[in-house]
Amino acid sequence: MPRGVGSRNPKEVWNLVRRLPTYVRLVWALLRDPRVPGPLKGLLVLLAGYLVNPIDIIPDFIPVFGQLDDIAVTLLVLDVFIRSAPKDVVDEHLARISRNEDDLHRDLLQAEHLLGSTYAKLRDNLQGVLSKSGGRFRSAAEASRGLETWEEDKD
Repeated sequence: MPRGVGSRNPKEVWNLVRRLPTYVRLVWALLRDPRVPGPLKGLLVLLAGYLVNPIDIIPDFIPVFGQLDDIAVTLLVLDVFIRSAPKDVVDEHLARISRNEDDLHRDLLQAEHLLGSTYAKLRDNLQGVLSKSGGRFRSAAEASRGLETWEEDKD
């Protein structure tokens, strides 16, 4: 993972945010690759368990700080996962991602093909909800209410 995570420089933070889709695609590719050891993939299972577990280092009901521990643990685990994967495998997947030939890209294209207009409607609905809310929700419940409100307004 990039070094700018703890940086106070807004440009470095913005560069990190811009690269996040690449890291998501890389983690997805490494997770599906049989050359990556199973115990290493287990880190991601543990991460998922931590994220859905209601017991956190800092409780989620504490504004901002409650979510920061989830972000910090996620970044730490993803960093360890990527750094611990075989370097040649990581490099191979990064090369594919740079050419838009990675598994996640293909999977999304396949989902779009299979779902047809439903996929486009879901994507457009989600974009509508996000733009209407200014792209910010403080909780999953708030996001759900935003979606319900958006659906009511649409009808």
